[in-house]
Amino acid sequence: DEAFLRQGWRAMLEKEDFIHGIYEAEDKDEFIKHVTGQAIDIILLDIRLRKTSGLELLQQLSELEHPPKVIAVTGLDGVELIINLLKSGVNGIVYKLDGYGEIIKAINTVRHSGMYFPQNILRIIQSNAKRWDSTPPIVLSFQEKELLKAIANGGTTKEIAVDLKMTSSTAETYRIRLMKKVGVSNTAALLAYAFRNGIL
Repeated sequence: DEAFLRQGWRAMLEKEDFIHGIYEAEDKDEFIKHVTGQAIDIILLDIRLRKTSGLELLQQLSELEHPPKVIAVTGLDGVELIINLLKSGVNGIVYKLDGYGEIIKAINTVRHSGMYFPQNILRIIQSNAKRWDSTPPIVLSFQEKELLKAIANGGTTKEIAVDLKMTSSTAETYRIRLMKKVGVSNTAALLAYAFRNGIL
């Protein structure tokens, strides 16, 4: 959804001999129009988007008869996010800060071998193999996201309860349930989880 980034990548990708067509999508509607309107080989999919998430778009891609290969592009390094991307079936993962050379390497490797996971991603897979099935989902309800935003804004339990139109005890119960859901032990860790995984 970042026009500057898309335009920069497009300008560089158009110079590559093996690339014969580039489509851009700044929102979910354009994305759906492109993937259902023509045959696409590879998608560079930003994970943190304004009105949707890369994980949601991956779910929609999985419903296509012949889904394109997907290279997830992210600036986030949360282990839970990476594991959930892998479990969603992405063919590669690239960090934005790794630069254009890494993107081209990923595209070419996915074209020829079907997947590209650099060493840091392989280490995440290896070190989390035992907890793979217990990794909490990134997707939160609207109310859980609103609660996280209120906590991030520094509100007290009482202020949060007023903002979300609930009692203080209900707000506190929701906060405790949310911490259990994402597997953290305190509010600071909850916020770190949210920022690390692009929820806030």
